[in-house]
Amino acid sequence: MLAIALGMLGLRFVSMVWVPYIDTTEPRYAEIARLMALSGDWVTPWFEPGVPFWGKPPLSFWLQALSIKLFGLSEWVARLPAWVVTAVTLWPIHALARAWAGWRAAAAAVMIYATCALPYMMAGAVLTDPFLALGTTLFMAGLILPQWHWRLLAAVGLAIGLLAKGPLALVIVAGPAVMCLLAYRRRVWPAISARGWLAGFVVVASLAVPWYVIAESRTPGFWDYFLLGEHVQRFLQSGWSGDLYGTAHRQAIGVIWLDWLVATLPWSPLALAMLAAALRHRRGRVALLRLIRRPMTGYLIAWALFVVLFFTLSRNILWTYVLPALPAFAILTGRALVLVGRRLKSRRSPALHAIGTAPALFVPALALLATIAICIHPAAVKSEKVLIRQVMSMAPPGATLWFVDSRSFSARYYSRGQAALVSSEALPALVASTEGSIFIAARPDVMARLQTVLPLTALPLANSRQYRVGRIR
Repeated sequence: MLAIALGMLGLRFVSMVWVPYIDTTEPRYAEIARLMALSGDWVTPWFEPGVPFWGKPPLSFWLQALSIKLFGLSEWVARLPAWVVTAVTLWPIHALARAWAGWRAAAAAVMIYATCALPYMMAGAVLTDPFLALGTTLFMAGLILPQWHWRLLAAVGLAIGLLAKGPLALVIVAGPAVMCLLAYRRRVWPAISARGWLAGFVVVASLAVPWYVIAESRTPGFWDYFLLGEHVQRFLQSGWSGDLYGTAHRQAIGVIWLDWLVATLPWSPLALAMLAAALRHRRGRVALLRLIRRPMTGYLIAWALFVVLFFTLSRNILWTYVLPALPAFAILTGRALVLVGRRLKSRRSPALHAIGTAPALFVPALALLATIAICIHPAAVKSEKVLIRQVMSMAPPGATLWFVDSRSFSARYYSRGQAALVSSEALPALVASTEGSIFIAARPDVMARLQTVLPLTALPLANSRQYRVGRIR
């Protein structure tokens, strides 16, 4: 099972190399990392030249920009840090599962996490969530495992979370601990001395706090926007209008549970089926109740459920928010798979092997098929990679491609910041003041309107799913 997990993550490289950045989030973050690598400013991420990006702390951008510095500009390069971080996350999952339920359950947990829909997709994406998941997983494992190096890694993990996503990391790790204290009224984790807590606080503060102080001094207003806007108003206000860098996501209350179900495919139906089977018989209910009474089991359940419960009443959410809860889900489901195997009277049961390996192929196979489909028909996805390449091949050196009224993030990235933005009202003045050919891209309805007032020549070979391209003169 461990080999399956590593093999599936290796297969993820195919999509990382061949799939272009698809609007909106991935090219937006890739462009921020590109600007960081280009400018050499390792303190402030920049949304575009002159506009600081206050939406996220810089850890993911640091690693993506460093990867760009080392390997150049390519899709897999900026995606590589998330892949490495996801692979590293398997380590604390395996260590915690092995300490709780043995090496077979640990191998199953690693396989389940690596082949769940959300972790598998995040393993090859330019996003911040895999870094948050690593930080929270290190903390949750380090709080339980008694060895001194795990205590140190717990502090490092919290610092990673604070530099990857912000104070939300503290909420995510504190919530399950409080739930366990309320449920069991005693410590779940090994005793930690006051000196140990102080040392952990010093580690976290020394790693995470300096950047927050320097960031505010460099671009005043960061604290107000990031701490209040991104961490309070975003989750309390449906369709939050204060987002400076995109649009808020208006969702129905409770949709996070559906997000969890999708994020854990194909394992969630199997996990729910095993739970239903246990509840169907009295012997299974007794065994399940006995297991839940153990503090360690309760700790994992609280870890698996807290994030989903926390975001239940929030409307402004994404399915990626459930990622920090999935290591605990993987450990619990891995343990259940092993128990099923024991009930089949053989730890090497072919039935267990089939139960464990068949679902593991589901998400990687779908991702591979999607990659092949995108390579055959790249215009099917919202990406301007092909459009930019085709326009630049026919335009004279130094020519500017003007996007009218709107410009996608992928257009900004693939043009290396050379795709300019102009309003349809200002376009006639631009045409009048410019000699030579002008290349423009616009949404189909905008392009149809412009063709009635400007001498546009359509360039259909350069069209994309989102934009139509034309040339003036």
